[in-house]
Amino acid sequence: MAIKIRQDRLALIGIKLRPRLGVTPGERRFPQHCTADIAIHGDFEAAASGDDLAAASDYSKLLAKVIEVAHEREYNLLETLAYRLGRSVLEAFPAHRVNVKVRKQPATLMDKLDHVEVEVEQS
Repeated sequence: MAIKIRQDRLALIGIKLRPRLGVTPGERRFPQHCTADIAIHGDFEAAASGDDLAAASDYSKLLAKVIEVAHEREYNLLETLAYRLGRSVLEAFPAHRVNVKVRKQPATLMDKLDHVEVEVEQS
């Protein structure tokens, strides 16, 4: 008999970030407005059945980790930021899988599109 792995989901949507992000030093000179969505997948049954924060993935700690990683250094690529966010969440929280979306509006393309979005999924 196969063992079923629970894939419950907890998501933080529209996280407001201000990383120093861009390919040129001029882009990275000032923090840019970005938003991120983070979804972690795991087994939340113990937390739910015991109604116990200690057994849960505390979303305030998840939010703090995302903000810390986004602001700890400069990033050339949106892809790098998304990948590092995902990796840090997997290392810090009991999740089987994480999905990360990060979006920004490039200043040079403001009149042509709403935003650019990168999505990564890691397990």
